[in-house]
Amino acid sequence: MPNHDDLIKEEFARQAPSFEDRQYSFGDPRVLSWILANVPPDPSELVLDVAGGTGHVARAYAEQSLCATVLDLTAEMLAMGKREVDAAGVRNVVFQLGEADAMPFLSASFDLVVSRFAVHHFDDPAAALAEMARVCRPGGRVAIFDMVVAEPERAEDYNHRERLRDPSHTRALSAEELRAAMEGAGLEIAHFVERDQPLPLERWLAQTRPPDDVASQLRTELEAELSGGPATAMRPQRRDGELYFTQRWAIAMGRPRPG
Repeated sequence: MPNHDDLIKEEFARQAPSFEDRQYSFGDPRVLSWILANVPPDPSELVLDVAGGTGHVARAYAEQSLCATVLDLTAEMLAMGKREVDAAGVRNVVFQLGEADAMPFLSASFDLVVSRFAVHHFDDPAAALAEMARVCRPGGRVAIFDMVVAEPERAEDYNHRERLRDPSHTRALSAEELRAAMEGAGLEIAHFVERDQPLPLERWLAQTRPPDDVASQLRTELEAELSGGPATAMRPQRRDGELYFTQRWAIAMGRPRPG
């Protein structure tokens, strides 16, 4: 039976070509602008993008920082990102194959360590966060951008449906759990912000291409909730006739605790 890392590599190797879609959340300039507004770049910084996929976040920071490194477990993601930066003539983005919970870097190597939409895929978030803190220099920053559970009392319902759509999803944390996990890794929270993000259901499903019966089940459950049926924890809505659901996104930025 494949382990979780194998599942992640299989899932994201399939998804790699779609990550350059600028209309979807991974490459959406509006989302990247929100991130940079909350965790501003610094021209003198070395940046590490953990589980960075094709490196959208690293590439955004590299425009205003010294250099950005993308670390990811999936070779296909890294290859796609490298093709993009090479085609654009970008020379200050580096791509490195590696695991978030066992990074191939010496301690205190980066000024800013970021990770976007990845914690909910980690089998052991505490280990990955501890590694991020380890490779961050004293006085540096570790910033997590991820979905969080909006209704903690329905967390299992929410995570169950996320896993149906993407088997590599482990568990979205609540905002409180994310804060606690970062503090447990030796980080002092310096900035925390949340926002609700409506997403079109069909584009979300197309990203991972689940089996037809799974996609049909999710559509049916969300439609039923809109008609007064059981709550799904997906907070569905209809926009211009199209079915949407709502994720809650959080940005948590911490600094290594002196010690």
